[in-house]
Parts: sequence; structure tokens; C-alpha cells
Amino acid sequence: MAQVSINMSAASFLVNPSASSVSFLLPIQEDLTAVEARMQDELSSEVQVISELAAHLLKAGGKRLRPAMVALSARAISLELTSERIATVGAAVEFVHMATLVHDDVVDNTAIRRGRPTANAVYGNGAAVLSGDSILARSMRLLAIDGDLRIIRTVSEITIEMSEGEVMEITATGCSDLPVAQYYDILRKKTAVFVEGCCRCGAILAGANSLQEEALAVFGFRIGMAFQIVDDLLDYTGDPALTGKPRGSDLRDGRATLPWLITLEEASSEEREALLSVFGRGDAGEEKLSQVYAILENHDAFSRSRAVAEGHIECARHSLSSLSPSPAVDCLCALSDYIVQRDR
Repeated sequence: MAQVSINMSAASFLVNPSASSVSFLLPIQEDLTAVEARMQDELSSEVQVISELAAHLLKAGGKRLRPAMVALSARAISLELTSERIATVGAAVEFVHMATLVHDDVVDNTAIRRGRPTANAVYGNGAAVLSGDSILARSMRLLAIDGDLRIIRTVSEITIEMSEGEVMEITATGCSDLPVAQYYDILRKKTAVFVEGCCRCGAILAGANSLQEEALAVFGFRIGMAFQIVDDLLDYTGDPALTGKPRGSDLRDGRATLPWLITLEEASSEEREALLSVFGRGDAGEEKLSQVYAILENHDAFSRSRAVAEGHIECARHSLSSLSPSPAVDCLCALSDYIVQRDR
């Protein structure tokens, strides 16, 4: 397979966070195209429902952040690596992510994701769960084909951590006064460690030394934390037409996220009563929800949450200072900006 050529300057692909396509990924387009093709090939099945469900998931698209992190991390170290191994490992980590989303939607009884019906809404919970298992198994097969024990170990460990984080989140659902430290631990396990692992896999693929590998791993961890905090923020402030889910979903489902926790800690008794009257109430009306949003706004919960995310981004960018300058490193910096500026 042809090698990737990266010759685009950083200024030419600075992202417009409102754009449907993120232009900082253009220098790794060949890698991502190879990932997509590998996913298409691997998801074929003799069982019609599995093939149809897999096609449904692929058509739903997504940010493909995880394979992008594999590719960008690899390219930050070496341009000589062919797209073949990046495609194999990138498809494997995206399959883990896809399987998790399928299972999450069943657990949460989610009917819409990214503006499209979820797999469980179309095919039923049973078929969705078992097809998710099939997708996860295909990830393991891809990693076995690649054969690098360090990558197999890395993906196995981050999958365990992510599963533990999801269980922790379910257990914490309905807990309005969740300790902030526990909230961060859930974020660390369910999102940040996964992105960290993707960056580490890319570094391993490219033959990075230990300092380079750790720099990229730290970058991944920090943008993973920032990504999830912004996701939680968009649940309150995002446009449903762009986010693909109703505003206030976490609040209605009883998930205490950072804007909520910041406000609850400082709320007056009257404000606290208004907040708790809506928390975990799926039938909460727009009037009550608007009242809660106003209380959060009065406590600067949205701007303060964004500041926390920006702090993680600053740490992420600092970690890249130990790497040699390159277009791929510039891409990673542009991606970090996108994380906190995105609207979906």
C-alpha cells in the first residue's frame, strides 16, 4: 500500500469547529480511508442481521477520533509507515468504540444517536447486544492479525478500563451530589484512558522511543478528559440539531456532570430545591429545565466547566513540546483546539 505523504502546512487546515468536516484530518486522509475500507471488509457476515446492523452503524459515521489518534500519533513519529498497519489497528480501536456505543444505547434505552435511529431501536435489544459482541470479537481478531503483543495488551487494558468506567457511571446515575473526584474518575476510565491508549498504539506502530510514546500518551489522556467535559457541557448548551440528542438528556437521566456539580455545591437552598426537582425526571417540562439552565448560568457553571477543559488542552499541547516539529504535530495541536471549540 502506498505510503502517506504529509506536505500541508498547519495554517492551511486550521479547523472551523462548526464545519461538518474537520480539515486538520486531511493530511491523514489516506490512512483514514484505509481504516474505513478495513472496517467495511471486516464487518461482512453470513448472518444478515449482523451485516445490516454493521452497515447501519457505518452509515451513522461519527468523528472517527480514535483511529485518527492512532494515525496522527504514528505520523508524528514516522512518515515511512505504510497505511496497512494503521488501518488494522485503527479499525480495531474503532470497533471497540462502536461495540461500546451499541451496548450503551441498549442499557440507556437510547433511540436516537447523531440524529439517526440507534441499532437497538431498529433491530431490537437482543440483536443489538449480540451484534455488538460480534463487532468486539472482530476487533480482537484484527489485533491478533497485527500480532504486536504490546498493542494487544494496550487495547485490552483500555477496553477493561472503559467497561469499568461505564459500570461506574451506571452505578452513579441518580446520585445528584456525586463527588467531583468520582466524576473525574468516571471520565478518566470511560473516555480519557481509551484516547490515551490510541495515541500509545500509534506511537508503538511507528517505533517511538519511550519519551515520545509517553508524550503522545499524555496528550491523548488530556484531550480525552477535555473531550468528555465538553460533551457534558454540550448536553446543556448544544443545539440538538447539531448534537443529535435532546438538550438536557444527562439532567433528565439523572447524570451529575461538571456544570451540575459546580452549581449544586454553591446553590442556595431555594436554588437547590429547583435543581433537584428536575434531576432524574425524564418528564421534566421545558419551563423547569429553563429555570435550571438559568441557575447554572448564574453560577458561571458553563464557562467554568469550559475552563477546566481548556486546562486539559493546555497540558496536552505542552506534552507535544518534547516531539520534533512536524505537520502531524501541528495537526494534533489543531485537533486539540477543535476539542474545546466544537459544537457537536
